[in-house]
Amino acid sequence: MTDYRQFERLCSDIMAGSGYDSIEPIGGTGDRGRDALHYSKIDSITTVFAYSVRSDWRKKLIQDCERIKEENHAIHSIVFVCTKTINGNQRDQCVSMVYENYGWSLEIFDLERIRVLLTGKLRFLLAQHPSIFCPPWFPSKGGLSVAESKDTLIIDYANHDHALAIWLARKLSLTGYKTWCYGMAPLAGENINESITTLIDKRAIHYLPILSIEAFTDSDFIGRIGYASVRKELTLPCWSDDLSNSRNTATVLQVEPARFYESYRKGLESVIDGLKAKGITPDYSQFQGNEIALKAYMPEPVTKVESEKIYTNIFQVSLPKSVVITGLNSALDNEELDNLRETWAFVKVSKLKFISFEDPPQELSTRIEKSLELSWRDYPNIEGKKSGNVIRELIRRSLNVACYLAGMRFCDDRKALYFPEKENGKHNISFIHLDGRKTHVTMTGLKTDGWGDRATQFRYQLGPQFKVSCDENGGYWVTTRIYVRVTDLEGVPFKGKVIGKKRKKVTKSWWNKQWVGRTIGMMQGISNTENQEEILIGSGSSQVAVSTKPLQWDCPISIDAEAVERIGDFQEEMADIKTFEVEEDEIIEEETN
Repeated sequence: MTDYRQFERLCSDIMAGSGYDSIEPIGGTGDRGRDALHYSKIDSITTVFAYSVRSDWRKKLIQDCERIKEENHAIHSIVFVCTKTINGNQRDQCVSMVYENYGWSLEIFDLERIRVLLTGKLRFLLAQHPSIFCPPWFPSKGGLSVAESKDTLIIDYANHDHALAIWLARKLSLTGYKTWCYGMAPLAGENINESITTLIDKRAIHYLPILSIEAFTDSDFIGRIGYASVRKELTLPCWSDDLSNSRNTATVLQVEPARFYESYRKGLESVIDGLKAKGITPDYSQFQGNEIALKAYMPEPVTKVESEKIYTNIFQVSLPKSVVITGLNSALDNEELDNLRETWAFVKVSKLKFISFEDPPQELSTRIEKSLELSWRDYPNIEGKKSGNVIRELIRRSLNVACYLAGMRFCDDRKALYFPEKENGKHNISFIHLDGRKTHVTMTGLKTDGWGDRATQFRYQLGPQFKVSCDENGGYWVTTRIYVRVTDLEGVPFKGKVIGKKRKKVTKSWWNKQWVGRTIGMMQGISNTENQEEILIGSGSSQVAVSTKPLQWDCPISIDAEAVERIGDFQEEMADIKTFEVEEDEIIEEETN
């Protein structure tokens, strides 16, 4: 044994399967002589467990007993597990010694007793501990032991659905499930079809094949589906295409699928709900699942113990102390309201009543019937609306006004603001970066999709999406996300699934460095001040100010850039799956009325 912590875990699993089903592992540092603890509610007996890999096992047993006595643990028995073979005479002597000196009963699990358990009723534990029972001494396929243990979700697919398979495997790992996906498995030198079939037979608690129109051209994959389908309720198909009208007669098409072609999020929810309905629950807690999934993303440590400044896309807001409630004597039509949105930030309460930080523009002066100013922090509700909701919308509306003043346009199709191309070409913004250097960033551009004769060009324009939040101290903050608008060369926005594919083409090579530059540049591009440190909307005591300097703090560790570079193909793989489809409700402006 070289990994004692894993040995402790193995011992506790063996004990849990040997009558101590409610064992509580302790182990590690600060265990006060107890590697694990068990309390029997039936006969009120407390048992302490001590594990050892030492050759001088007798000396270790005495040391453990002394330590338990010194710590004044109130126990009735001790279980000693070791990796040495103990004969009957030695066992009897130790049992007598412990009882005479300490008054406890002793049970010993030596190497031979462990072997018998692991070749019998606890054989499934071989697969649970691959770091101990590892190749080449214990057979494995695709990095998994083939000792029978139905505990793993086997995710299978044809090459066309690689990105979805990797995404699904990692999402389920984050949830706490044990997953295996051949796109992430060490299969070099193995027959892929044979390995996956073996794992379906030996390790699959559930089989998740990803089906698309192209998948039916892979005969090996379809054969594996047929092999798994023979086993009752083992298969949960995941459709990446709508196969409702498919002419294929595969048995799996008769099983209700998780429909990923509609939405990745909904598809994932369907899978998790289906697993839980069959009593298949996560093996790990959320925290452990996150840790396992993170290790799958990061094949080597990418942090180092050096301080680093961390920046966010969150910006502080300064607000007026009061709001203005304006009543009109006649209603505004939709065109008038749309035009007003470009110069005046307001919340529409009714056809004749509006709430704003500043007085209405001069063009409405003849239609104002009454006006009232009040301190919004003193009122939980304003005109029947929660004050917090009103203020959040006013901040967002104020930023929209600043966007219009900065030359942005509104896309009626996508309900989003964006920077248009300039007459002389791209829309470039000069800004001061976080390190103080002056640089520029492009907000529009052309991209080519496809190769050779099939290559086509399309346009993209960037714009901001603002989410306003309030902290526990009553301070308001704006989170800025970059929206990517994609159109054909004539400026007509794309629709449906094409949008996600085009956005992926635009942002595939963008990482933290590119995203932060565009975010800071965009905020400063909206700014109307000389030093670009604030976005100011309104004037005097009615002015709203949004800082263009993001929330930041000092972190005691930093990213190891060289390690990140060594990850290599990992970044390209992530680029294929990191772009998500924006749901309609994420891009349509929220109305509080």
